[in-house]
Amino acid sequence: MGPARPRASSPTTHENKFMADDAYKNKVTAVFRDSFPNGYVDVSEGYHGLLHLLVVCRAFDGMTEREKQARLWEVARGGLADETTGISLLIGYSPDELK
Repeated sequence: MGPARPRASSPTTHENKFMADDAYKNKVTAVFRDSFPNGYVDVSEGYHGLLHLLVVCRAFDGMTEREKQARLWEVARGGLADETTGISLLIGYSPDELK
């Protein structure tokens, strides 16, 4: 083994952090609740203020993880256009997966 590589440091200044404001968070919530009206949508702030979304809906019954991710990002891009950079995590579950 060669010498250890220096590790990249995490940003410590606020200028590198995205902070979701209430208007953006409300818009994201509305887009996903409109797209999954019979599901449960939870939007919370995660790492560096980026949004994490959890959607539990029967629409995900029988879908693979790849299909669920494709559907979630399709909704995000369709409803938010170029405003998806404030989202860092989308998770979709069928209710059966949570039993």
